[in-house]
Amino acid sequence: MKKFKRTTLIETWRDFVREDIEKGGRYYYVMIDLRDCEIVLMSYKSKAKYYVPIGAVKTKGEKTTVRNVNKLAGQIRSAVKTYNDKSIICYSRAVSEYGRKNVTDVAFVKEADNPHYKCAAPMKLYDRNVIEFYKGN
Repeated sequence: MKKFKRTTLIETWRDFVREDIEKGGRYYYVMIDLRDCEIVLMSYKSKAKYYVPIGAVKTKGEKTTVRNVNKLAGQIRSAVKTYNDKSIICYSRAVSEYGRKNVTDVAFVKEADNPHYKCAAPMKLYDRNVIEFYKGN
């Protein structure tokens, strides 16, 4: 199992894929760990309640060419981006949907520039699935 931050750059994915192909390769499931909001690459599909599967990538049998490495790293990145587009919400929406006491610091993903006003404070972004996970506990 290998853990990454959700804001991991594409170069990190390329390095991981290149190293993995050189070691023989595997079939990886790309998952989000709801306990700490990190991306987890597992060689088996976990049925644990705190992992959300978001995609898969097969590095076994591939050659270490620039094209293959870029393609596989792009698959991982696009799976994470698609998940982020669906599940990341701003603080005000999180409070309105789940209430102030359910919005935990664990669900905090990152700060982003406010697209509406230049002089406004940065937006705090939270993961909807993490809030749901901790709301039930």
